[in-house]
Amino acid sequence: MTKLTPIFIDGKKWIQLSQLSVEQARLIKYWLPISSLRKVLFQGIELTDCLDFETYDFWFRTNQVTNDNQVLLDF
Repeated sequence: MTKLTPIFIDGKKWIQLSQLSVEQARLIKYWLPISSLRKVLFQGIELTDCLDFETYDFWFRTNQVTNDNQVLLDF
């Protein structure tokens, strides 16, 4: 699984769910409360599917550990 690099907007780190693979976006949307997504204005464009990077990073690390453990169990 590839980890996204955050974008910096107004001193905060964000990721856009639309930058994830379809499967990753589905998994994180299932895990997140819908209120976690934010609209962020970036260079005059409203990004409607933003998530703070810290939440994404936690999800990514948790999901990666789960997947790694599953691979070991399948071995």
